[in-house]
Amino acid sequence: MGKAKDKKEGKSSEIADLIGKIAAAAAKSAQLKKQVEEITAALSELAATNANISKVRQEEKALFDKNQPEMEGGLEGVWIALKTLRDYYQNSGAKRGPGAASGIVGILEVVESDFVKSLSEMTVEESTAAADYEKEMKEAAREKVRKEQDIKYKTQEYKRIDAELTELNTDPESLHAELAAIDEFFDGLKAECIEPPESFAAKLAKAQEEIDGLKEGSSGRPVCGGDPCRRPAAAAR
Repeated sequence: MGKAKDKKEGKSSEIADLIGKIAAAAAKSAQLKKQVEEITAALSELAATNANISKVRQEEKALFDKNQPEMEGGLEGVWIALKTLRDYYQNSGAKRGPGAASGIVGILEVVESDFVKSLSEMTVEESTAAADYEKEMKEAAREKVRKEQDIKYKTQEYKRIDAELTELNTDPESLHAELAAIDEFFDGLKAECIEPPESFAAKLAKAQEEIDGLKEGSSGRPVCGGDPCRRPAAAAR
């Protein structure tokens, strides 16, 4: 019976260990699935952010493409005006005073300087914005690849765990069946090895039988329920 008891305890321990293993695997699978959901959401957010950045960049580029030719055209017009005035006043310098020529030319030169400065600043801003955009897009692309790889590996991992869980979940059934068989065998063994306690009435009846036997032996007459039994008339002579 000791071996049966040890076997029962061993199977119970196996079931407890298996249940713990299943619980740990299920928790790990759930954690991985949650992480995949979070990374997927982050990917969607990254895509939306990149789309917005690209839209702003396109608008900036479109504005630059519109303003640059206008600025260059304005600057070219100032250059033409300056050349024309300089040539004109140089050729007709005897008829007009130098003050008028220098005043108009000076104003145009200020306008020229403003055009050059504005065009230069606009070009630098566009170049810087384009470089920043390219840098940001490259980093976003690397981040996208990292997140996609993370999703791929985590998905593979939780699918592997889920497959193991499917197998593990069939084991408790067989172990419980074995444990039930052991329990049945163990109960039968106990019934054979352990005599059930005798009832008080049975003990009393047994004691009375022993007393009656002793009385009969001492008197030579049978005793029935504590009193001498009557013999049949034919036998009493």
